[in-house]
Amino acid sequence: MSAFRWVCATALSCCLAPTIAPAAASAESVCPAGSTFDYMGVPVSMLADRSAYYFASEDKLVDADGAPNAYHPDDVPDSCPDAGRGIDCLASAGYPNGSWWQTVLAADPLAPDQPALQQDGPYKGYFVSMTSLRNTAFAGPASPTSYVDAVRIPYLVLPAPIYRTDGMGEMGDIGWAINLDNGRTTPFVIADEGPIEQFGEASVAFWRALGTEAPNPRNGNGLPDGRVAYVVFPGSGKTAAIGWPIDTAALAREAQTRLAAIGGSAMLRACADAQPSNGALPPIAQ
Repeated sequence: MSAFRWVCATALSCCLAPTIAPAAASAESVCPAGSTFDYMGVPVSMLADRSAYYFASEDKLVDADGAPNAYHPDDVPDSCPDAGRGIDCLASAGYPNGSWWQTVLAADPLAPDQPALQQDGPYKGYFVSMTSLRNTAFAGPASPTSYVDAVRIPYLVLPAPIYRTDGMGEMGDIGWAINLDNGRTTPFVIADEGPIEQFGEASVAFWRALGTEAPNPRNGNGLPDGRVAYVVFPGSGKTAAIGWPIDTAALAREAQTRLAAIGGSAMLRACADAQPSNGALPPIAQ
């Protein structure tokens, strides 16, 4: 995410109203009671014990950040054709003419004013793309294995106003999503921060799991149809044993355990169908 978008997100989020409305109840629903607020037209409901919150959205955007083949220096700058060397276009990374590429591409340790190039492996010569969730102690800041691979790991991008609100999740927290139209599901980890935007930005692997193909980050082709219900478990990253690099099987086990504890997929479907009343976003953490 660009520094410019982050500043805008932080500034505008402070203007959101600090009230919470009670969640709508349904006699036929297994959706637990709690509180709800409105985020850009999407009702977001928090369980009474604040162990989870859930929402549903039709908006979808692909994030390629963290993939070792995300960006290549041979691609044409300031242009985004449907195909290129990298699975995403350089314009998405703000390179070379944006002032914020340093928030997307790792810097060369020997020339910090230039992006680092991968020195070996199948994507030798590609830039090193970063995610907000990282473990630079694992292989160093110029290694793609220090970040979350968007092609391999299903991850969710939290909009800045949500991420910067206390109790709404941290990098490394986990969750579960279900495509309400086709029934496909996926665990996910929170691995990147977005700007002020709708819910629904997620990794290539996330959307592949909820559809039938890997979508194209350059143009969105291949994104699945359907309304998607999400549940996030704030604070779960502190106890979820998902390893590094992230183990997808461990991620699924940890997310399924937490989902089962609050009623499973039936609860998530019921909450998505409940359409709770809209309120306003709670205070933003400073």
